[in-house]
Amino acid sequence: MINFLLYASTVLIWGSTWLVITFQLQGCAITTAVAWRFLLASALLLLWCALRRISLRFSLSQYGWILLQGLGNFSLNYWMVYLAEARLPSGLVAVIFTLLMVFNMIGARLIFGQHISRRAGVGAAAGVIGIILVFWPEVTRFDVRGEAWHGLLFAVAGTLFSCCGNLLSVQTQKRGIAVIPTITIGMGAGGLVMLAVSWLRSDSLWVPLEFSFLAPLLYLSLAGSVIAFAAYLTLIGRIGAGRASYNGVLIPIMALLLSTLFEGYRWQTASVAGVLVSLAGNILVMQGSGKPRDAPS
Repeated sequence: MINFLLYASTVLIWGSTWLVITFQLQGCAITTAVAWRFLLASALLLLWCALRRISLRFSLSQYGWILLQGLGNFSLNYWMVYLAEARLPSGLVAVIFTLLMVFNMIGARLIFGQHISRRAGVGAAAGVIGIILVFWPEVTRFDVRGEAWHGLLFAVAGTLFSCCGNLLSVQTQKRGIAVIPTITIGMGAGGLVMLAVSWLRSDSLWVPLEFSFLAPLLYLSLAGSVIAFAAYLTLIGRIGAGRASYNGVLIPIMALLLSTLFEGYRWQTASVAGVLVSLAGNILVMQGSGKPRDAPS
């Protein structure tokens, strides 16, 4: 029952954050919304580290790796995701983000020389084909100025930035840096970078002091960025990384269901086929690589 609750909590929280992000798109600059989300999450994690007496002292080179990882995982990627969700249903962005496993696999091959099995290669191809099917209506009426195409490009860019962050996380772990201190400092650094971007763009650094904005902000920071990650790490310790990583298949399904209910996303034959092919490809990639996926939140 504990394992089930941990698994369900990660799927429900991370599956719902895609929809909750849409509440952050009104009344506030996107760069500012991303900044305060991760600054608040970092502050909560700092409190946790203080209570658990987790050290945040590292060498300058280790801080450098942590800051680089923060750029990929907690700033630039989410900036792109928020821009994508301003143009696409949140569930579709979640499906596009499943390409992260494919990008991770290719990046690990290019940088670390990690072998790609035939099963994983087939899965990667299926994942790409699935995304094409999901966007088949836009493919047939290609318009470089179309909002859907812009949303697709932003979502792919966000996925690539996350891939860079994940590959950098491999380096931080090789240097003996624990996960919790890494994300605590990385989230704070990512938030400060996005504040700097807001300032350079002359965006307002303030957020609406209204429940409709602050409640989603707290949910994304506390539930999406702290509680779900803690539950996921606990689940890995109880059932192993391989089995725990299969929440990556259920998360986009949850996101699509919520998008259908609350955003009026309309399913078509091509989109149904695309989602099924994409998710099947993800399963093959996970089985072929044996590596966990860093879940988006």
